[in-house]
Amino acid sequence: MTYPAHAAAAMSGAASAMVDKETSETKARLFGISATIVHRTDHAEHGRRRGEGLGHLDSMELLDVLMELPLREALPLSSIDPSSLRVLRRAPAGVVEFTGRSVTRLVVPAVTPLLAVVHAVHWRDGLERASAFAAHCPRMFVTRELPENADEVLAEASWYGVGVAVGPRAAPTVVLEPEPLSEWRPSVAWWRFCERVYRHALDR
Repeated sequence: MTYPAHAAAAMSGAASAMVDKETSETKARLFGISATIVHRTDHAEHGRRRGEGLGHLDSMELLDVLMELPLREALPLSSIDPSSLRVLRRAPAGVVEFTGRSVTRLVVPAVTPLLAVVHAVHWRDGLERASAFAAHCPRMFVTRELPENADEVLAEASWYGVGVAVGPRAAPTVVLEPEPLSEWRPSVAWWRFCERVYRHALDR
């Protein structure tokens, strides 16, 4: 799959360093958890989708087929199995382009999640909620204060790769950086996660 270069950079580098004036924050409820997703928007793709009247994609079946297609490269219809072709023919306008002999993938993720942030009163809750995003992007939890056994708490969070920030929601202090995702590769589940974040971003 072809994916934005900054997606790989976010997964392999310090996530907090990727948060800048070009990023956005979207509040979302994902996996039954309320979180703030810091993400970067592919403005060209967002504009293209708006022009096509295309919103977010939610079909795992469609995304699974799209993952196997190169971006903006016409493939002979004869090279694609019949079941995948049926899925592509049902896709909304703007996802792929058909000619009499070929099909071309046009779509890419419109947003790239860089960091998932959850808030919790108790650190154990924060650790568990943040861990729900482990397969998709770096994650962090924010809590008002650390317990007395702060060293143990931070050691456990570090073990799981979860970042920790302490203080008021508006201006917490990062005391433990989130770890990048090791050996990250895009997946169908990751792309669907991007689409779900995009849906929430469109609803803002």
